[in-house]
Amino acid sequence: MPKSATASKETGICQAMIEEGLAEVGIKHGDLVFLHSSLKELAPARELVKFPNAGGDMVVDALLAAVGKTGTLAVPTLTATYAPDTGGPAGKIFDPKETPSRVGSITNLVMARPGAVRSHHPSHSVTAVGPLAARYTAGHELTTTCGWDSPYGRTIQWDGYICYFGTTTTTNTHIHAVEDWMKLPYMEDTWCLVKGLDGETLRVKALGAPFGPRDFYKKDSMIHAVLEKAGIWKQVRIGRATVSLMKARDCFDVVFRAIIRQPDILMSKQDDPWTAKYRRPTIDHVRARWGGPAA
Repeated sequence: MPKSATASKETGICQAMIEEGLAEVGIKHGDLVFLHSSLKELAPARELVKFPNAGGDMVVDALLAAVGKTGTLAVPTLTATYAPDTGGPAGKIFDPKETPSRVGSITNLVMARPGAVRSHHPSHSVTAVGPLAARYTAGHELTTTCGWDSPYGRTIQWDGYICYFGTTTTTNTHIHAVEDWMKLPYMEDTWCLVKGLDGETLRVKALGAPFGPRDFYKKDSMIHAVLEKAGIWKQVRIGRATVSLMKARDCFDVVFRAIIRQPDILMSKQDDPWTAKYRRPTIDHVRARWGGPAA
């Protein structure tokens, strides 16, 4: 029995056990790994509270060890900084040095690591640690939110991986990169609030914002079923968490082809005003540009 497994039985979750699981799922030194995480899935709260930051530091340490000094770890550090009249998550003013991430404790712990670099996008920033961090996050505020020249697009272009640590497709921001690349009609510009150099609040435009409800935000989404059937990810159990790993390029390809077959596959199945406004234009746009089955 591996030493880390013995330690796990005696003391519960440990870093060696997490590293072993990450290696088993396929993460290796030199990889670019974009992580979506839910720390609470790792173990019962009564066990996690024994560790600093409820075990979050241990998970980050294990991930950095898994990619090694030549690899890069990236996390979404999204913020609730949309202007109040836009309808998106609002209430904060974006300051890349101060505004916390709203997508989990692990993401905030990565931001606190020495050498961490955060992109300057006002709503969908990304933070990375490793030799690619500066290049990976550069210029995000100048491009579309999840576009080809954003960190999300670079994960795909640079042959990186998407890792779910205790999460599922519901958290996969890279699906918005497919929507952006296909120029789907609902990826419209909006406004965010940003802290200026003199401390003033600025209203800035966010290009190609992923507004509106999506079916893939639900656990039983159609695109989750498509991705699962495609067999592009490997899964292991680490503690109580299911950990999945797939190439971002494979994810992009599967989602792209699924949209051609069914242009509204990512959209809400509810009869809400946003979906009613964009469903027909989205179907017409995809059919005109890529063909596919008759509507």
